[in-house]
Amino acid sequence: MLNSIRKRLILLYTCSTGLILTAVLIFVSVITDQQLLRSQVNAFQNNFLTINQNVQMNNEISNLWMAEMETKNHLIIHIEDNGTPFIFKGSWQAPTKRLILVNKVKELALKDNINTNIRPISLNEVQSQRYKLKGNKNDRYLGEVFVVPIGKGFRSVVVLQYISGNVYSVLKQRLLLVFLDFLGIAALFFVSRWMVSKSLKPAEESRRRQTEFIAAASHELKSPLAVIRANASALMVEPERAEHFTKGIDEECKRLSALIEDMLLIASVDAKSWKIKKEIMDMDTLLIEVYDLFYPYCREQGRELKLKLQDEMLPKVEGDRERLKQILAVLIDNAVTYTVERDTILIRGYSRKNRLWLEVEDHGAGVSQDKKKEVFERFYREDKSRKDKNHFGLGLSIARELVELHGGSISIKDTAGGGATFIIGLPIYK
Repeated sequence: MLNSIRKRLILLYTCSTGLILTAVLIFVSVITDQQLLRSQVNAFQNNFLTINQNVQMNNEISNLWMAEMETKNHLIIHIEDNGTPFIFKGSWQAPTKRLILVNKVKELALKDNINTNIRPISLNEVQSQRYKLKGNKNDRYLGEVFVVPIGKGFRSVVVLQYISGNVYSVLKQRLLLVFLDFLGIAALFFVSRWMVSKSLKPAEESRRRQTEFIAAASHELKSPLAVIRANASALMVEPERAEHFTKGIDEECKRLSALIEDMLLIASVDAKSWKIKKEIMDMDTLLIEVYDLFYPYCREQGRELKLKLQDEMLPKVEGDRERLKQILAVLIDNAVTYTVERDTILIRGYSRKNRLWLEVEDHGAGVSQDKKKEVFERFYREDKSRKDKNHFGLGLSIARELVELHGGSISIKDTAGGGATFIIGLPIYK
């Protein structure tokens, strides 16, 4: 299912962002074309104005000047005096013959009632509009005509500017944009795949943990059920030993009930349906209550329980009193389980850096460095060979969930001289 979702999301992200990229590149292409066209028109107008002024101000037109203008600006300049062309063959060869292009412009001007072969009726020059035309080889030009009266005669000028070179430049630019578009979409595909994989990673991790949780829970549930079934069968065979068998069944039922309760607690936390009842608490009082509650239990198990508090009063904390006691109960019970008789378990409370710190320190076997993060995983046990039926590997996981519900953190470090120290950091009530 997740693989199907991944593929759909990758396709969705790639297509949506690819369409946006394509739209942006099309917009850039259109803007570039418009800017290029404006620059071409402006350049042609400037050149046409320069030629116009030179023709009107000078009776004699230099072939050298015409050659420089043509070569520098890709122009075709055709000047006639009283209908007789200048003896100027041009400084460069356009794809289409010059005379053909000049005649095309003259024909266009004639349609606008501008005849380059007769003197204008008025004393002022006659100027055509700007034309766009194509040559015989699909080459493109801008063209314009003006006729100016000089004395009793007249002079006509046809000016064309070759713009196909710029068209090829635009074509290359468009091909480049298309290539960049495909390249960008390919890059977006890989980025989308990375982002989708990263975004689905928590879901995959959750599914993995859920699968592991179900597998581990099923394994843990099998053991007490097998014992209950075995005792029930034995009870039928040896009814005279009913007290012995029923005691075993009762103990396994209690064990099974505790396991189910822990599993339900974790499930409610995962479903975000479990809330804590917060109140402002005096932490000195709470730690003393925990010490008084567990001191007899530790003595019964052959361990010494001690409490160490800082000289000044501990800052208050906003939280659930019973759940904080449950956290400390888990840590103390864990310390009792993994230490030997006559070991000392220390509860320590102090404040530092605007946080309240609680520590439960033991001098047992400790936790290896590479296992310090794993101890908070569900159904984790440091020593797989332990046969303790009262611990399912859920206690520390529950403690972590409860600490996080209080906005705190929990970690583990090595105790000086050997052992493990669990550290809880809680926000101080202000």
